[in-house]
Amino acid sequence: MTLHAEVSVAQLCKIGEELCGDKVQVTRTADSLIVVVSDGLGSGVKANILATLTTKIASSMLARGTELEDVVETITQTLPVCRERKIAYSTLQILRIDNMGHSTLVEFDCPRTFLCRTGHVLPFPVQSRIVGGKTVLIGQFELQENDWITLVSDGAIHAGIGGLLPLGLGWNGVASRLTEDVAKASDSLDLCNSLLDCCEGYYLGKPGDDTTVVAVKIRRPHRLNLMVGPPALPERDREVVQRFLSAPGAKVVSGGTTATLVSRIIEKPLKVSLDYHDQNIPPIAHLEGIDLVTEGVLTLNATADRLHTPKALRQSNRMDGASLIARMLINSDHIYIWAGGAVNPAHQNPLLPSTMNIKLQVLRRLRTQLELLGKVVHIEWV
Repeated sequence: MTLHAEVSVAQLCKIGEELCGDKVQVTRTADSLIVVVSDGLGSGVKANILATLTTKIASSMLARGTELEDVVETITQTLPVCRERKIAYSTLQILRIDNMGHSTLVEFDCPRTFLCRTGHVLPFPVQSRIVGGKTVLIGQFELQENDWITLVSDGAIHAGIGGLLPLGLGWNGVASRLTEDVAKASDSLDLCNSLLDCCEGYYLGKPGDDTTVVAVKIRRPHRLNLMVGPPALPERDREVVQRFLSAPGAKVVSGGTTATLVSRIIEKPLKVSLDYHDQNIPPIAHLEGIDLVTEGVLTLNATADRLHTPKALRQSNRMDGASLIARMLINSDHIYIWAGGAVNPAHQNPLLPSTMNIKLQVLRRLRTQLELLGKVVHIEWV
């Protein structure tokens, strides 16, 4: 069974600092998720630079297909060591999960990673190895649906130290909190925010260290199908629409001509709403068997705008077509765009080059914004 690793990140800066000394790099490839976390020594600008250097090197090498051991050896040999404290200038955590749930974890000078299954929290299983002359912990584990993995920086372990909790929250304290939070969290963002709020509470709102929480939830992938424009060849209309309708996942049709085409083929009436929720966005329509029907290019262009602020979008109750599509896209992992190749005179003069096709430009913009949010986007021209 194909699985999806949903990941969220939440951070607190040490009091008095504008930059977080922890850095998280999340990369998705065609078949895996890669998360790299680094905690720079100290805080502020210097720590941020050290952590950023570490995560960039590791994530770039892994994305190019470099073997994990080679990546770890490069990092451990690259990282300088503090002469006074005899510790590395930045820590390293690498988590890689493929689409079948096979996971690999590397830990170097960082808190142990939390694995939660069926309500029980335990350390991710690892073994000690010498790589590049330094001791690192490396482990592998087969993940299942509804498993959780949580990575934290020292700030979470030390929360409350010297104050409400003389010795800090500690690994066991974080594990105890996770046991409660996992039972209530609806997604990885919920878990991140809940644990981070707990840490901030123990710090009395004045974090004594940069604090990072990365939560990963293993679940089945959510798919969305977006049909934009009729096929280039009218004789393919029925075939393409039937393929679109039989594909797994939610269905969105964008564009009046496209919606009319689908309505004709499935023999269901298209009911256009007259309610304007936003004066700049045309109203939506309703079609039995389709989750959402909207206008085309104007709405999709506005959708790309909405995706720039996903947090604000989640919290808003805007019901215009662009906001509705954007929310569905944010809640999806794999987006399949069925792009019709038929020429719409309103969007493209057939005598002009294809690079001036407005629909093409909007879809490219939409794809770029979705990929920045970690979505996997497939575009098929039909």
